[in-house]
Amino acid sequence: MSDVRNIVRVQLFAAARDIAGREVVELEIVRPTEIATLRKQLLEMVPGLQPLANALLWAVNNEYVRDDRVVGPSDAVACFPPVSGG
Repeated sequence: MSDVRNIVRVQLFAAARDIAGREVVELEIVRPTEIATLRKQLLEMVPGLQPLANALLWAVNNEYVRDDRVVGPSDAVACFPPVSGG
């Protein structure tokens, strides 16, 4: 069985967007792919995010997810640092 390669668009918010210098990054995946893999790819693509690596939050289709959540190219994926209100 051959690998199927697809692109996942990850929307970046707040400091993650500022550090990356863009709102969206496109990551190539081989399905199925877990958030943990996307996290690793994102940190390789944008090394400036490394200090936030353990704090970055991920959402898929508007729901917070853990690193074991499997994603595909049709999912809406977002990544952002924790936010606080005041």
